[in-house]
Amino acid sequence: MTSNYILIVDDDPDILEGLTHAVEKEFENKLNVLSCRNGIIAADILRCNTIDILITDIKMPVMNGIELLDFIKQHHITCKSVVLSSYDDFNLVRDVLRLGAADYLLKPVDFPVLYQLLYRLLAQVMSKQSSSSGRSYPINMQQLLESYLQMPMQKTAQMLAFEEKYSLIPDSACIVGCIKLDAVYSGKLFQLQEGLREDLYHCLNQSHIQYRTTVTGEMASCFVFMLFPDTDIPRCLDSLHSFGEYLADQGYKFKFSKRYATFHQCSDGFKDCLTWFELGYYDLPYTPAYEGCTAEDLLKFIHQATNSLAVYDMKNTLHYLRLFFAAINHLKPPVKETKKILNNTIYALIRLNPKFIEPVSGLKFSEHDLFSQIENAPSLSILEKELYCSLNHLVEIVLHSLQNKEDCIIEKAKSYIERNYNECISLEDVAAHVYMNKSYFSSFFKSKAGLTYRDYLRNYRIEKSICLIVEGNMKIYEVAQAVGYNDSAHFIRAFKEVTGKSPGDYKVSL
Repeated sequence: MTSNYILIVDDDPDILEGLTHAVEKEFENKLNVLSCRNGIIAADILRCNTIDILITDIKMPVMNGIELLDFIKQHHITCKSVVLSSYDDFNLVRDVLRLGAADYLLKPVDFPVLYQLLYRLLAQVMSKQSSSSGRSYPINMQQLLESYLQMPMQKTAQMLAFEEKYSLIPDSACIVGCIKLDAVYSGKLFQLQEGLREDLYHCLNQSHIQYRTTVTGEMASCFVFMLFPDTDIPRCLDSLHSFGEYLADQGYKFKFSKRYATFHQCSDGFKDCLTWFELGYYDLPYTPAYEGCTAEDLLKFIHQATNSLAVYDMKNTLHYLRLFFAAINHLKPPVKETKKILNNTIYALIRLNPKFIEPVSGLKFSEHDLFSQIENAPSLSILEKELYCSLNHLVEIVLHSLQNKEDCIIEKAKSYIERNYNECISLEDVAAHVYMNKSYFSSFFKSKAGLTYRDYLRNYRIEKSICLIVEGNMKIYEVAQAVGYNDSAHFIRAFKEVTGKSPGDYKVSL
């Protein structure tokens, strides 16, 4: 990845987006493009990072282009500047050139002219870099963030240059903050990070907070910042409290340091934030029944759920998934481990039943994208609801794609009855299991099976009861309960309808 950066500043969002897209496309792999909507934010970015080229609008609220160029000159910031303006004004041209701008271009932008200018400026930047040992290690916020929060054994040249530039020592004050990012696509993530970075700078400037620098970036699905206050640390913490209130109103989950840490402790502060997010992920109600649950139980539950799903048995699938979610909510393993277990479950399902391969792939980037739900759900309760809905949808797709769909539906219905005959199951339960309307399923079952649902269930129960009677170890009322009849009289009538004898007579005739 290139180490050269360009910053584009314009208060018109359409112009800013158009310019950013055009420069990114033309200078792919040559320039990293940053953008912002006003001069105040641009000043913070320029002060805290190494920017090689600046493109700025001239007329902006809060801090205009002239004031931004003046800020660059006063703070001895080295970057090539290009000014854009809708005004063909000699006085403006003279002022920006006096403040060190490389050129002054009129809007609407003539892109070939702009590209030619940027290539020339980039060549000057790269020539200076090759001849200057002091610019061999440009400041890259993302790399710095990862380096400091992962605590490398040895500091990189970039880290040393950064610490020297801002006079940072191991005991320098540092405040760490994490904001959870739940967007799915990388484009959205980039926009979220840019917006959060601007919001942070705006909060600090509005409160007139003095700070040496900030380091921001993305780690562990969070927008993370390291803030180095200059003075008045308690006031800086209060200002971040206001920022937190703003984030809460926007629906973000976030965690900031309650107090400052020293520079060499910032990695511990980051880990504390992640631990807080991990605990917040497991938000299902507490269930005492799972006190003694183990990791082996988790794997057993998810294995049984997968096997049930592979044969389209949604009742048992949901039953074992509920057990799994309740148990994992109690055990609270690292969130990464929970996601890994569930991802592996989808792959195991595909291996057990290849008919799931195409629909699982086809649901990618849709509201029923299983892998996306597992990765991006902000909490276990939300993930549980999303998965139940999407797995139902998935089974519907597979069943409707089967060539011998009608035979499969009948077999699935019979299998359900045969697994649950000893419980109180209704026509509606079986119809729901095979995704059919109750009335339609009733006539469909009779036409295919040659029996009504009620007769099939009765016959299967009586068949099972005969096996129990033959064994001779149970009383008649116990046999009745064992095959799903709570009323012995009802059982005796059904038995006689099928065999022509009462259970007692049948037993005697053995």
